[in-house]
Amino acid sequence: MQELDYRVLKYLYRRKEPIKVGDIAREFSVPHSTVGSCVKRLKNFDYLFYTPYEEVKLSKAGNDLAIELIRHAQLMEVLLYNELKLSIEDAHRESEKINFLFSCVTINKICQKYNHPKTCPCGDEILNSSDCYCKEND
Repeated sequence: MQELDYRVLKYLYRRKEPIKVGDIAREFSVPHSTVGSCVKRLKNFDYLFYTPYEEVKLSKAGNDLAIELIRHAQLMEVLLYNELKLSIEDAHRESEKINFLFSCVTINKICQKYNHPKTCPCGDEILNSSDCYCKEND
Protein backbone atom coordinates (compact mmCIF):
# COMPACT_ATOMS: atom_id res chain seq x y z
CA MET A 1 0.00 0.00 0.00
CA GLN A 2 1.03 3.55 -0.63
CA GLU A 3 0.90 6.49 1.76
CA LEU A 4 -2.04 7.99 -0.14
CA ASP A 5 -4.00 4.76 0.37
CA TYR A 6 -3.61 5.12 4.12
CA ARG A 7 -4.53 8.79 4.04
CA VAL A 8 -7.68 8.11 2.01
CA LEU A 9 -8.81 5.28 4.28
CA LYS A 10 -8.33 7.38 7.43
CA TYR A 11 -10.01 10.37 5.81
CA LEU A 12 -13.07 8.37 4.78
CA TYR A 13 -13.34 6.85 8.25
CA ARG A 14 -13.19 10.22 9.99
CA ARG A 15 -15.55 11.81 7.47
CA LYS A 16 -18.27 9.16 7.96
CA GLU A 17 -19.98 10.22 4.71
CA PRO A 18 -19.43 9.03 1.12
CA ILE A 19 -17.57 11.50 -1.07
CA LYS A 20 -16.63 11.90 -4.73
CA VAL A 21 -13.09 11.26 -5.95
CA GLY A 22 -12.74 14.87 -7.10
CA ASP A 23 -13.60 16.15 -3.64
CA ILE A 24 -10.94 13.92 -2.08
CA ALA A 25 -8.43 15.18 -4.65
CA ARG A 26 -9.25 18.80 -3.75
CA GLU A 27 -9.06 18.04 -0.02
CA PHE A 28 -5.58 16.51 -0.41
CA SER A 29 -4.40 18.90 -3.15
CA VAL A 30 -3.57 15.87 -5.30
CA PRO A 31 -4.45 15.33 -8.97
CA HIS A 32 -7.82 13.68 -9.61
CA SER A 33 -6.13 10.88 -11.56
CA THR A 34 -3.86 10.07 -8.60
CA VAL A 35 -6.79 9.75 -6.23
CA GLY A 36 -8.71 7.80 -8.87
CA SER A 37 -5.89 5.27 -9.10
CA CYS A 38 -5.77 5.04 -5.31
CA VAL A 39 -9.52 4.45 -5.09
CA LYS A 40 -9.38 1.74 -7.74
CA ARG A 41 -6.51 0.05 -5.92
CA LEU A 42 -8.40 0.14 -2.61
CA LYS A 43 -11.54 -1.15 -4.29
CA ASN A 44 -9.55 -4.09 -5.68
CA PHE A 45 -8.61 -4.97 -2.07
CA ASP A 46 -12.32 -4.74 -1.12
CA TYR A 47 -11.66 -1.77 1.17
CA LEU A 48 -14.03 0.55 -0.71
CA PHE A 49 -17.31 0.56 -2.53
CA TYR A 50 -16.93 2.63 -5.67
CA THR A 51 -18.53 2.95 -9.07
CA PRO A 52 -17.04 5.51 -11.50
CA TYR A 53 -18.70 8.93 -11.24
CA GLU A 54 -20.33 7.93 -7.96
CA GLU A 55 -19.29 8.50 -4.36
CA VAL A 56 -16.63 6.49 -2.55
CA LYS A 57 -17.59 4.64 0.64
CA LEU A 58 -15.66 2.40 3.03
CA SER A 59 -16.52 -1.30 3.12
CA LYS A 60 -16.48 -3.23 6.41
CA ALA A 61 -12.90 -4.35 5.68
CA GLY A 62 -11.92 -0.76 4.85
CA ASN A 63 -13.54 0.53 8.02
CA ASP A 64 -11.67 -2.07 10.10
CA LEU A 65 -8.37 -1.22 8.42
CA ALA A 66 -8.93 2.51 8.91
CA ILE A 67 -9.56 1.94 12.62
CA GLU A 68 -6.34 -0.06 12.84
CA LEU A 69 -4.37 2.65 11.00
CA ILE A 70 -5.69 5.31 13.35
CA ARG A 71 -4.87 3.07 16.31
CA HIS A 72 -1.32 2.68 15.00
CA ALA A 73 -0.91 6.47 14.80
CA GLN A 74 -2.35 6.95 18.28
CA LEU A 75 -0.02 4.38 19.84
CA MET A 76 2.96 5.87 18.00
CA GLU A 77 1.89 9.21 19.46
CA VAL A 78 1.99 7.68 22.96
CA LEU A 79 5.50 6.34 22.33
CA LEU A 80 6.85 9.58 20.85
CA TYR A 81 5.37 11.65 23.67
CA ASN A 82 6.50 9.40 26.51
CA GLU A 83 9.89 8.23 25.29
CA LEU A 84 11.15 11.14 23.19
CA LYS A 85 9.36 13.83 25.19
CA LEU A 86 7.98 15.46 22.05
CA SER A 87 5.25 18.03 22.61
CA ILE A 88 1.71 16.73 22.22
CA GLU A 89 1.38 18.58 18.92
CA ASP A 90 4.69 17.28 17.56
CA ALA A 91 4.00 13.72 18.72
CA HIS A 92 0.60 13.82 16.99
CA ARG A 93 1.97 15.30 13.75
CA GLU A 94 4.92 12.90 13.58
CA SER A 95 2.83 9.84 14.40
CA GLU A 96 0.52 10.61 11.47
CA LYS A 97 3.54 10.62 9.14
CA ILE A 98 5.12 7.36 10.22
CA ASN A 99 2.43 5.10 11.64
CA PHE A 100 1.93 3.01 8.51
CA LEU A 101 5.62 2.05 8.49
CA PHE A 102 5.39 -0.12 11.60
CA SER A 103 4.20 -3.72 11.77
CA CYS A 104 1.28 -4.83 13.87
CA VAL A 105 3.73 -6.73 16.08
CA THR A 106 5.55 -3.50 16.92
CA ILE A 107 2.34 -1.56 17.45
CA ASN A 108 0.97 -4.26 19.75
CA LYS A 109 4.19 -4.16 21.79
CA ILE A 110 3.76 -0.40 22.21
CA CYS A 111 0.16 -1.01 23.29
CA GLN A 112 1.28 -3.61 25.82
CA LYS A 113 4.18 -1.47 27.08
CA TYR A 114 1.77 1.30 28.05
CA ASN A 115 -0.83 -1.11 29.47
CA HIS A 116 -3.33 -0.67 26.64
CA PRO A 117 -3.86 3.08 27.02
CA LYS A 118 -7.38 4.42 26.54
CA THR A 119 -6.36 7.86 25.23
CA CYS A 120 -3.42 9.30 23.34
CA PRO A 121 -1.58 12.44 24.50
CA CYS A 122 -3.74 14.70 22.31
CA GLY A 123 -6.76 13.42 24.24
CA ASP A 124 -8.46 11.31 21.58
CA GLU A 125 -9.79 7.91 22.55
CA ILE A 126 -7.53 5.15 21.25
CA LEU A 127 -9.67 2.98 19.06
CA ASN A 128 -9.91 -0.66 20.08
CA SER A 129 -7.43 -0.16 22.92
CA SER A 130 -8.91 -2.84 25.19
CA ASP A 131 -8.09 -5.57 22.67
CA CYS A 132 -5.11 -5.34 20.35
CA TYR A 133 -7.08 -5.80 17.12
CA CYS A 134 -4.15 -6.27 14.80
CA LYS A 135 -3.37 -9.98 14.71
CA GLU A 136 -0.94 -9.85 11.79
CA ASN A 137 2.08 -12.10 12.10
CA ASP A 138 5.09 -10.08 10.95
